[in-house]
Amino acid sequence: MEHKEKESIAIKFYRLERWFYTHKMKILSKIIYHLMQILLGCTIPYSAVLEKGVHIAHFHGIVIHQNSKIGANTVIYQNVCIGGRNGEAGSKIGKNCILGVGSCILGKIKIGDNVKVGANAVVLKDVPDNCTVVGIPATIVKKG
Repeated sequence: MEHKEKESIAIKFYRLERWFYTHKMKILSKIIYHLMQILLGCTIPYSAVLEKGVHIAHFHGIVIHQNSKIGANTVIYQNVCIGGRNGEAGSKIGKNCILGVGSCILGKIKIGDNVKVGANAVVLKDVPDNCTVVGIPATIVKKG
């Protein structure tokens, strides 16, 4: 499921702010972070970890928790929220996942590899590898 197309502008902004952050230039990373919020309408903090090949199909409305980690080759659609809940840290998303339009992953959740999260699903507990989840709260509808 690797994407060969060019990185979206949101990922380019993220990679730039992350570079400044990892090279101890936090003020510049904060400037890029705020520019991304204003110009693109999404919040992807420099402290979050997006592995190589993460693809943001439509960047508007995306919110990612500062302590989240997103695995390689994951596709994120618009209005996705990967956030905390009750003071919990961010989620860990596996490799080769698809996060459907408007889906919410809330709390310190672990999403396995090759997971599909349906549109507008609200994930409140861990999801094993190779599953499809849908609904509010999200339930597994397909394994394997």
